[in-house]
Amino acid sequence: MVSRADLIDEHLIEGEAVSTAVEVAQRAGSAGAIGRAMAVLDCVGGRSGPTSLAEISRRTGLPKSTVHRLLGTLEAQGAVRRASAGYVLGETIKRLSDGGETARRDSLRHLLMPHVAELYEATRLPTSLAVLDGRTVVRLVTLYPRTLAGPVLRSADRTPAEETALGRLLLAYRPAQTTLEPELVRIRRAGIAFQEEEHPGGMAAMAVPITARPADGAAAIGLTGPAGDLVGTGVEALLRRTALDARLTLRRHQAALR
Repeated sequence: MVSRADLIDEHLIEGEAVSTAVEVAQRAGSAGAIGRAMAVLDCVGGRSGPTSLAEISRRTGLPKSTVHRLLGTLEAQGAVRRASAGYVLGETIKRLSDGGETARRDSLRHLLMPHVAELYEATRLPTSLAVLDGRTVVRLVTLYPRTLAGPVLRSADRTPAEETALGRLLLAYRPAQTTLEPELVRIRRAGIAFQEEEHPGGMAAMAVPITARPADGAAAIGLTGPAGDLVGTGVEALLRRTALDARLTLRRHQAALR
């Protein structure tokens, strides 16, 4: 049988003595200092804005004194930083996150490039694979004919999502949304976004989701061209079929990793 003295000795965390049997019992099932630090990071990273010390304490169930000490240690390591209304993730965590995101995007590009190429070969229209970064759409790859190089090259790889069919499509499919703008509701119901004159010279664009689930690597595929080449020509059906094939590729890849 474990004695109270043994429990107190086991739960001395960085000089903080556990002084009561009740407190020891509450912490006996914890994962230790690393686990508590990870819980704090998870809490801070789970919000779009700053998280206050009181909120972290409430959500993690840790005493404010413990949270304060952990935040001080994490801040010294660049894992969090103080903001006007609390704490946000620091540059160290962001660099690690960016590295993981780059790897994920590279994997998506590698897995789905054959589908992008097949759609381009079938349509001879600029074909893009894109993901969302906040409210910015990021084109991972665009294939296009030389005759349309001008409009394509004038389009940035990173664009405000609201300005593009790809971006608005991905905004409509973001997870954990309780409310959507009416236009995004229509896009989600239709499963496709269409935008006239997205590019200079009267170029239109349409996009469909490859998947809406972050675990699958949320992405969309889209076409750009004169509106007459996109509407009523069978291109939409081809675009949807390509997205379905790409979705199956992602699922097979995930199944192989399990």
